[in-house]
Amino acid sequence: MADLLTHVAIAHLAARPAGPRERALVLAGATLPDLLYKGFYFFAGSPTWYCEPTHSPLVVPIFCAMIALLFEPALRRKAFACLLVGAWLHILVDLGKSYMGHGVILWAFPFSMDRVELGWYSPYETLWLMAASAALIAITELVARALRRS
Repeated sequence: MADLLTHVAIAHLAARPAGPRERALVLAGATLPDLLYKGFYFFAGSPTWYCEPTHSPLVVPIFCAMIALLFEPALRRKAFACLLVGAWLHILVDLGKSYMGHGVILWAFPFSMDRVELGWYSPYETLWLMAASAALIAITELVARALRRS
């Protein structure tokens, strides 16, 4: 998994045109797969094969729907959509990472246990991605504020 800062930076950029509520939900959705994975793994003591479906594009909507039920009925559809966009952005970023030939994205779980990875960057390169992500957030905010003032 790419670090959370990278996921948040990409979601921040993608959700910048949206309103503050929607942006917050997209950012929450972008951290959701890793938070679920770590929650199952560390707090529930689950084996990794039980945690990996949290990064499946077909399973993530179920978690997003469950979280969306916590919102008032008028906001549930919007909450679900924003959480899902963030979670799918997370999965897309993780798809590019190299897991040494053992991908973690279960693209069709529960119908297939095949894992995918594109191998565009290694886990060691996430340190550079963190710096680029922080710069991306700063530039996006500075440009948005400059456009608001003019």
